[in-house]
Amino acid sequence: MSKDLTKQPGSITPKQQKPVATDPASRLKRSLMEDALGRMFGKDAEKPVAPGTPRVMLTCANHEHSPGWEYAKALQRQLFDAAVGVGLQMKFAFFGPDNAAGVRRFKITTHWIGNPDEMAGLMDRAACTCGCYVLVRSALEQAVKENADRPMRAVIVVGDVFHDDVASLDEAALAAIQLRRAGTRLFFIQQGNSPVTARKLQYLARVSGGVYFRFDPRMQERQFAEMWSALSIYASGGEEAVKATGGQAGTLLLEQLKQEPMPIMEAREQVRVKRDT
Repeated sequence: MSKDLTKQPGSITPKQQKPVATDPASRLKRSLMEDALGRMFGKDAEKPVAPGTPRVMLTCANHEHSPGWEYAKALQRQLFDAAVGVGLQMKFAFFGPDNAAGVRRFKITTHWIGNPDEMAGLMDRAACTCGCYVLVRSALEQAVKENADRPMRAVIVVGDVFHDDVASLDEAALAAIQLRRAGTRLFFIQQGNSPVTARKLQYLARVSGGVYFRFDPRMQERQFAEMWSALSIYASGGEEAVKATGGQAGTLLLEQLKQEPMPIMEAREQVRVKRDT
């Protein structure tokens, strides 16, 4: 009689393991689940702010002669002004002419810039053409690459319309999560009043634990200047610097930064965003 017990009649064989889905939506769901489990067990998935001179990436998705472009030029100077005595390194990114697929090419400075005059001169020479598709995904994925050397303090995106489709928005969200985990904060500043763009940027801010606000021409200039200032102080000195400075805008900024990233059960909100893309 055989003593081979490795396979008995009627024994249950393990089911073949299903392949792991690699589409953007599935990867995003797994990433959100990892974050949710990490918070459940008290694990901090985010790294502390990188030491050394703060680094910031400023992306402008506006025509070079538009109000948005001018606001970005004013913001970069204020960022450097707030960093006097601390230092600041910045890269500027924008969207150039169309590629073969009709999508605007994403461009970024090759080196880190350390003063506002050099940055202003570069922005004056940059040519940002309109009339084609702009993807916020391009900016966030490039930011992940910039973080490979040393994590940035902040990524600031200023724009009016983004054309990411369903898959592109998922990829953008995955990049936003990577940045948050590295300790990089995201700031989305919307120009114009597109409700579709608003929902996309608000969604990415929720995923990344970042900040979204829209420039409203009806807003008092002083209020907007205070928000600019609070953002600049954060970029150069972090949360402690904003706390030390105080002010209503600083308090509002800190409140948004303290919000936990989007829970997995709220991923359904993404569906609503996607339907309007």
